[in-house]
Amino acid sequence: MKENHADDPVSVDERTTNVDVSRRRLLRGGSLLGVGSLFGVTGGGVDRTVAEEIESAAGGGCNRPEEVVHLKYGEYENWEDIYWMSNGDRENLAIVPSPTYAGDTALQLRVQDGDHWGLSTHYDFDDGLLELNGRVAFALNTSWSMRTESEHCRLWNCAMSLGEGSAGGGVPDGTNGWSNRLYVSTKETDLDGPFHLLSYTYHMDQNQDHDFLLHGEPYAVRQPEIVPGQWYEFEYYVCMNTVDDNGVANSDGVIQYWLDGDLIYERSDLRFTEDHETNIIETNGPVGYYGGRYVTPQNLYSYYANHSMALNGTFGDGC
Repeated sequence: MKENHADDPVSVDERTTNVDVSRRRLLRGGSLLGVGSLFGVTGGGVDRTVAEEIESAAGGGCNRPEEVVHLKYGEYENWEDIYWMSNGDRENLAIVPSPTYAGDTALQLRVQDGDHWGLSTHYDFDDGLLELNGRVAFALNTSWSMRTESEHCRLWNCAMSLGEGSAGGGVPDGTNGWSNRLYVSTKETDLDGPFHLLSYTYHMDQNQDHDFLLHGEPYAVRQPEIVPGQWYEFEYYVCMNTVDDNGVANSDGVIQYWLDGDLIYERSDLRFTEDHETNIIETNGPVGYYGGRYVTPQNLYSYYANHSMALNGTFGDGC
């Protein structure tokens, strides 16, 4: 993919929708109203569970989302018109005139030298979602460098239910939160890149679950390399696990990642929740958090553009 620096814009227009539009919860009494499966079947039956939709997916079709949201950052005066902040310093995030990507002005996120936090942001889903398909372009600044082997920096909150079980060493119990986040990592690579990726999940069977996207790792489909100064198109899909009639979480929650259109990570054995009313997908958004036991060796900047979300469904041709 073409590198895009401050003097190297790309121009493609994209439509935007209002960020505060109301959303309708689709789950009622353990059944899904019009929600299909990850695998492309049209969701239509009110009595079909997620598991039943997945089992019938071979027929193909289009999993039409309830709503598609396109956030074009250049159309907002302030990033706080889109996201809210839970941790960090709001001065570390700004809408900047360059670089641009695909016609969209970028967000610039800074983690300052010697610090952990840039900040953590959230785009809220008012009533929660059972599935979320998101897309965003991201880039690291050209001089991005890390200190030692196996250091990590969080770039994106893919999906979260906020609570003590979603971060900070908390233990998800099915009712108190969970999360999935994307990191860039120096594991098995050079300190100044290209870098590898890490999927970091808090779920009921293991908090702080590290899935490195490296050859030989069980859920890694590919081993992508992230070159500083280059834009990448990241897509993610998260689908809640089913819950049986006795309120027990089944091990069928799904996470998938794509990079520049190629599937790079796939997992379908997760237990996020026992509560489909209050412990489902609440937020996603950009984040900068370096380490935990270590701090940044210099100012680091990440850039984001063209954040889109398909709510309770998936993106797809003709959908």
